[in-house]
Amino acid sequence: MTSFDSNQVKRYYDDNTRLLLTLGQGHEGTIHRAVWGPGVSTRAEALVYVDELIAKRALRMQAEQETPLHVVDLGCGVGATLCRIAARSRIQGTGVSISERQVAMARERMALAGLTDRVRSVHGDFCNLPPGLAPAGLAYSIEAFVHAKSARAFFEQCAALVQPDGVLIVCDDFLSGANVASEAAAQKWLERFRRGWVVGSLLDFEQLEAIARDTGFEHEETVDLSGFQEMNRPRDFAIGALMRSFGWLPIKDSYWSMLYGGHALQVAHKRGFLRYLFSVWRRAPRVVP
Repeated sequence: MTSFDSNQVKRYYDDNTRLLLTLGQGHEGTIHRAVWGPGVSTRAEALVYVDELIAKRALRMQAEQETPLHVVDLGCGVGATLCRIAARSRIQGTGVSISERQVAMARERMALAGLTDRVRSVHGDFCNLPPGLAPAGLAYSIEAFVHAKSARAFFEQCAALVQPDGVLIVCDDFLSGANVASEAAAQKWLERFRRGWVVGSLLDFEQLEAIARDTGFEHEETVDLSGFQEMNRPRDFAIGALMRSFGWLPIKDSYWSMLYGGHALQVAHKRGFLRYLFSVWRRAPRVVP
């Protein structure tokens, strides 16, 4: 199985972020995928569907406390999700990105939105968070957890970051079952996804749950969004044809690698090897003797 270090993830996003914003599914800075969930009627709504799920949670949590809720985006990209939440609530927000290029772009976005008094972006690895972060009432990671070199290290860092009774949300791709990774039919596509998208942590839900519980998180809910993904655009068919014809070539270009991994991701979802899950975990309350 291919493994990656943090520097490779950093290079991947340093090289690809502007292309993701220009040529990917992104919209107004959102570089994660469109989800045509319940109630969605336009593509613009689909592109912020996951953002909205998190924003609604943040708004409810903020309404329950007098002081500003500290929200941390783990793998914040260019800060679009955090800005969207902060524009609707008096939260304090911190975005963490391993890509210095993304951090600079996020800071520019926050300044243009007039949010720099409440929201900031910092450079760091969410498997080894920078010192000085305030405890989070809500932390989330959208399509970034799979880049973790160590899923356990990610959760251990979250356990130190999220305050007791706080919430951690992970929205990402997971194996559809414990034996999928060993199935011959799945191995080729999963390995292509890993290599193309610099994936370090590809777990099934049972593995996720075991690590989360070991590090002090209790499962609250998980919603399977797999069937709501947008996968049959003309562009997707064109990329599929391109990969069938030339995907075997050893091209080192980072955008080619992204297309290669993205095509494998779609095939893996269509064949049922992967699930796209929105999973909510609550930090266990501190026990008072």
